[in-house]
Amino acid sequence: MKRLLLSEKYRISIVVLLLCFGTENSMADLVMAPIRYWGDVTYEHRIENYTQSENQIRNLSTVNLRGNTFLWQPWFARLNAGLGLTYNMLDREHSGTSNGEIVTGNGQLLMLPQSRFPLELHFDSQDSRVTGDALGSKPYSNTRYGVSQKYRSLDGSLNAQANYDHNLQKTEGQADDTSDLYTLSLGKVIDRHQFNFDGSREKAERRSSNINYLRDNLIARHSYRPDPSFSMENMASIVETEDDTSNFINNNRQLQLTSNSFWRPQNRPVYGNAGARYYASLNENGDLVSDSKTLNAYGGVNYDVTRAFRLTGNMTANNTENSGRSALTSTQSMGARYNPEYMNLGNFQYNWNTSANILNRSGGEFNGRHLTGQLGHNILRRYSTRPGLEYSANFSQSFVTEYDTAAEDVNRINNSLSFTWRKSERGGNAYIRLMGSDSRTVISHRHEVYQFINLQLTSVQPLTHKSSLSGNITINATRNELPNTPSGGFATTSSANLVYRQIMVFNIPRLYFISDLKFDKELTRPFSINREKQDRRIWENRFDYTIGRLQMRLSLRVSKINSTSYNIFMFRVKRLFGN
Repeated sequence: MKRLLLSEKYRISIVVLLLCFGTENSMADLVMAPIRYWGDVTYEHRIENYTQSENQIRNLSTVNLRGNTFLWQPWFARLNAGLGLTYNMLDREHSGTSNGEIVTGNGQLLMLPQSRFPLELHFDSQDSRVTGDALGSKPYSNTRYGVSQKYRSLDGSLNAQANYDHNLQKTEGQADDTSDLYTLSLGKVIDRHQFNFDGSREKAERRSSNINYLRDNLIARHSYRPDPSFSMENMASIVETEDDTSNFINNNRQLQLTSNSFWRPQNRPVYGNAGARYYASLNENGDLVSDSKTLNAYGGVNYDVTRAFRLTGNMTANNTENSGRSALTSTQSMGARYNPEYMNLGNFQYNWNTSANILNRSGGEFNGRHLTGQLGHNILRRYSTRPGLEYSANFSQSFVTEYDTAAEDVNRINNSLSFTWRKSERGGNAYIRLMGSDSRTVISHRHEVYQFINLQLTSVQPLTHKSSLSGNITINATRNELPNTPSGGFATTSSANLVYRQIMVFNIPRLYFISDLKFDKELTRPFSINREKQDRRIWENRFDYTIGRLQMRLSLRVSKINSTSYNIFMFRVKRLFGN
């Protein structure tokens, strides 16, 4: 214990606390207000079992002290700080025993916090051995510090913020990784115009993998809304990245300009939109250089003849330049859609819909015309046998035909069927939905099939006045057949999250139990793939007990991610103190 108290880290920490909280009179006769402090004393025992690394037993004894105050006046400066002192005792299965001290903490200084130009200085240091993160991997610590300056004009039309953050990550047995992030944000409102600018530079040195990374990002936005019927959104962005590794240097530059306008007058059936986009990129990978440029423009008009009948017209123009080769293409299209409201047929609701669209393409290898026609209908049946219980069935079907002068004609039939069940009573609710769809080509030389099945269950149910069960389960299955592709079965995935909660376990006040099960699993594949199936399962069972300022937790977490298992047994007792 004497060695613990006299260690250099602890002496430095005690000096920092004394400087922060123990000085009553300092520079320029600034008076420190009474200090509000709080914290905890914690003991934690963990038994960690891993399949791909040695098992270990960890004992952590921690004292956390936090406090806040203000300097002179609350409007002048506020100080928040925390310090954690942990003694770590580790017993590995094969590597023996190791003991050591861990120092964590954070600090925040706010200057003129309620003014138009507040300044913030912040610092944070955390260790994965204390937080329990990255179990099964090498322990690491993160140290962050930075500064933030804000500004707001008197009339509120101008807002600015500049930030700097530095992060240092230390991993056991590896070189340190560092990153620096600079950001600048500006916002200005002038009459009906709003201007925004965001710029950032991130520089990272990953010495553990011999990778240096630099990214510059500039984005300028302009919004114009003269009245509720018209709006314009403009954006310009420049992104430049540089990856420097031991094997190659890769530089990438991207420029993007976009403009989009929307016009929809109130109580008028005509509305439209138009826009343009320019994109250019340059990539340098060693001696290989590639560049591309794209210019797009579009415009569209819609006319609602009635609530059910709509006419549309659209035009696009595209110019693409890639490594010295350019191509100009354009499209013009006209369409109509009729979708009336549902009508009652006995206990059923029914509607039908139809649409047609003609498209002309100019330029490129697919120069020609494309005609699409669609006819579909829907039927819906709802049941409600008693209050709080409702279920329904819905069937949709459509036939689509496509004629093209430059490609093969396609006829497709789409079917969709869904069943829904809802129940809500006695403070609980349940929801079940089963949906299946089938889309396939018919009367066509081209063979395509797409099938999708989805089952979703969601429920929150009180079991007794002390316990409840909640969760959701999702199962998806997809099947896709395309020309020149071998046919296969369904690709099936499932995911679930089930939570059981109980209060007053064994009729003991303030004793809580939570059982939380999560899993994501890849069940079947349509083809044989030389890759392990995705399988992620985590099951945690936890008792929490609180009496006054004493908190206790007993938990067991069983985890499996693919073929790797992590089992953690943990007991923690925490005593709170302070105000």
